[in-house]
Amino acid sequence: MDRRLEELRYRRMLRRRKERNRRLFLLALALVFVIAVVSVIIVFRKGGKHTSKKPAATVTPSVADVGNDITTPTPKEDTTFDIRICFCGDINFEDGGIPMTMLESVGGDLSKCISPELLEQMRAADIMVANNEFTYTTRGTPLEGKAWTFRANPSRVSLLKEMGVDVALLANNHAYDYGEVSLLDTMDTLRNAGIAYFGAGRNLEEAKKPLYLTVQGKTIAFVAASRAEKNFKTPQATADRAGVLLCYEPALFVEAIKEARQNADYVIAVVHWGTEYSNALEQVQIDTGKLYLDAGADAVIGAHSHCPQPIDFYNGKPIVYSLSNFWFNEKALDSMLIELRIHGDHATKESKIDLYYTPAKQQDVRTQIAYGADREAIVNFMKKISDNRINIDNEGLVTPVEK
Repeated sequence: MDRRLEELRYRRMLRRRKERNRRLFLLALALVFVIAVVSVIIVFRKGGKHTSKKPAATVTPSVADVGNDITTPTPKEDTTFDIRICFCGDINFEDGGIPMTMLESVGGDLSKCISPELLEQMRAADIMVANNEFTYTTRGTPLEGKAWTFRANPSRVSLLKEMGVDVALLANNHAYDYGEVSLLDTMDTLRNAGIAYFGAGRNLEEAKKPLYLTVQGKTIAFVAASRAEKNFKTPQATADRAGVLLCYEPALFVEAIKEARQNADYVIAVVHWGTEYSNALEQVQIDTGKLYLDAGADAVIGAHSHCPQPIDFYNGKPIVYSLSNFWFNEKALDSMLIELRIHGDHATKESKIDLYYTPAKQQDVRTQIAYGADREAIVNFMKKISDNRINIDNEGLVTPVEK
């Protein structure tokens, strides 16, 4: 019963978000209708029944003066914006790999591998970002000395479209698994599919360049870098070689953030960092996370650890240290969707960024939304590893604990 109630509550929440824009549209339509009715009243009062074949010429969408007793106010222009940016963690479409084997076993039905509720939230986002933890290629050879290398047929990119993904993160330690050609093929595959990417490029200038997307009149910049490998294999791009942007030394990444700050309304910094399968943070994550926010980022989103890591706030700005796995392997571990809701008013220039956390579980090669006792346990664990510095309400809104 608890799970059913949680599911109904979650679906109601999604419906409320989807209905917001529809209600605004209907309200505007109703105002136009009222103006039209009042205009007809004007015609009847001033000159009897109107016989013109062009009644539209007498309708003016502004204040209507009927004698001295009826006034229709000019409809107020809606200047608000409400942008939803959703993030999921590591995904892997490796040919013959564990997730693809599972997908084939259920007849290619993605909803049997990822909860329909999660897919619905991902598809509904204005911008959906996923950590693409593999290459799209049929070429190249595995990097020598690397324990794990992942390669997917380029046709698998259709799964990103099915998941609602708009942007792929390439600043990770698997974007170059089959050499430079595999990264080049990956970028071409994404571009041909209409999916943007960031954190890698054909040269350093491209790898460092922010990705700019405009939604509801606001420009959002995405920048990404990696410092994930202890055994260094994935190269940084150079002036004449493809690669990723690295941030073992953070100066270049800070430059990218500052450039983005000058050209965008909001800046999201994504970092591939941390210790695999550890909920504990490295000190460098704490130090550089603050550095990136001070440089001009509005939020820092992390990946790589394959498990959850803390959520924190610094000067009111959110840091999600790790998105965990989303649909990557068979391990049983907590997962999530993270959503940044950027909302405000163009006219007043006021805005706010809210952070929402949707608890999920990766288990048996399925990623399922968490309800009831499962949700409570996952939320409590996230608060625990975050040193109880955050609150998470029933709708997933994450806020800092006031001290």
